[in-house]
Amino acid sequence: MRLSRLAALIFILLALAAGLYDLSPALDGEAPRLHGLGEIWFALSPGSLNLLQAVTQRYLWPPLWDPGMTWLLVQPALAVFALPAAFFALISAMKR
Repeated sequence: MRLSRLAALIFILLALAAGLYDLSPALDGEAPRLHGLGEIWFALSPGSLNLLQAVTQRYLWPPLWDPGMTWLLVQPALAVFALPAAFFALISAMKR
């Protein structure tokens, strides 16, 4: 399996998981809503999100975190994963 095909598959699965998470409030009778990437990440593993922030700001480059990563973390997770999935799927299809 080519690397681009594998990357597309991983991002498709992540986008599907994010989409299902966005639809989960509908099971409780509420309206579905788009969850931000940071919101989902914080729900799953707040320690790793805080660690990434500390490492990025202290050892890499502070502007990489704010405004770079903070902008990405407030975007809908479905879109954050669907865009690279489409890109890698297109790359994979072009190589055939």
